[in-house]
Amino acid sequence: MSNTDGILEFAETLIHKKTDTFCSELQRQILVAALQGERKTYDQIAEECGYSAKYVKQDVAPKLWQLISQALDQKVTKANVRGLLDQEMRNAAPPVAAPVAAPMATAPIGSVPTGSLTIQPLTGSNILLVDDQPKNLRLLSDLLEEQGYEVQQAINGTVALQAVALEPPDLILLDIHMPDMDGYTVCQQLKANATTQDIPVIFVSALDEAWDKVKAFSAGGSDYISKPFKVVEVLARVENQLKVQQLQRQLKAQNAQLQQAIQELQRLAALDELTQVASRRRFDAYLLDCWQRALQSQISLTLILTQVDNFNFYGEGGDSDSGDQCLSQVAQVLKQTVQGADDLVGRYGTLTFAIVLPNTTTAEQTAQRLLKAVSATEQTLSIGLITAQPTPDVGLEEFLEGCDRNLQQAKSKGGNSLSMTSL
Repeated sequence: MSNTDGILEFAETLIHKKTDTFCSELQRQILVAALQGERKTYDQIAEECGYSAKYVKQDVAPKLWQLISQALDQKVTKANVRGLLDQEMRNAAPPVAAPVAAPMATAPIGSVPTGSLTIQPLTGSNILLVDDQPKNLRLLSDLLEEQGYEVQQAINGTVALQAVALEPPDLILLDIHMPDMDGYTVCQQLKANATTQDIPVIFVSALDEAWDKVKAFSAGGSDYISKPFKVVEVLARVENQLKVQQLQRQLKAQNAQLQQAIQELQRLAALDELTQVASRRRFDAYLLDCWQRALQSQISLTLILTQVDNFNFYGEGGDSDSGDQCLSQVAQVLKQTVQGADDLVGRYGTLTFAIVLPNTTTAEQTAQRLLKAVSATEQTLSIGLITAQPTPDVGLEEFLEGCDRNLQQAKSKGGNSLSMTSL
């Protein structure tokens, strides 16, 4: 990862942490240009990304610097952003190691690294004791209840499985030698069930041979206590497993939140911010995918490039807000008119939209419907359309160039025109 990439990643993480906000793709482009020291004006960035300069200068960029200023708690501008972020990175604490996995029985008993996760008080945790000896159950129950734990008892494996099904405990202390069903079998059944497989199991047994411990861990056990046990050892191992389980639950919850955030970022990256149709990046990827599928399946593929006629909003003396509104309106009309499940409407350029129609037999009718629908908004379109059945001799670049030529030919005819060819 380059230094700029590292600062960009740090900045986006910091902004989300401090403001609960994700940067848009356009804001990322502005920030990247600033971090790389490129002498790009907002007008240049707007033109490259297909937005109006006014929108970038008066809305997107100010919000970006405001977000970073809020995250850093000081005034940030395009000129000083790299220096301030670089300094903040150096001042930041080093990353904390991820939580370790549950220890084996032979591992030293000690505190569990918590990273950025929070260990809550463990009193009140529900522990299930499984032993066919009432004396052992009573002894362990008294010991654990004195520490504030809630304790359930099961006299054999069958009762234990029934108890877990009714109310899954936070931890199970399981004897190995029991009549009818031994501890190994009980543990294996618990681990084979998706709803109980994450419950930690500590085996408690008079068997102290290495093979017995190996078999216990192979069955899915998390730890092992040998009888006769010591009170301090039981409490330490119980607390250790409960801490590990709590950390694992928190980690799963955080991973789920992270996946949601990633999905939201992917969704935003796939949308053009102004018009809310597919972004150019999304269009390029989808067109390539459709081309490859059409090539493999030997089916046709249609592409439409359409441009708004007589668009004078962004020129000198124009009203860029009205221009943005016009483009958004046209984009939504295109999206509503093109209703195929696999069809895609995307923003191709500042005034140009692209429509991918996989394996359609009604491309011309679709284009005519587009002309009619947009004319109802008091705007007109020029449409270039091309249909091809991809072959190894026909390239995607040639396909795009052919569609663009048709668009230029339609524009030369005047407003509300259609030009189409086939390859």
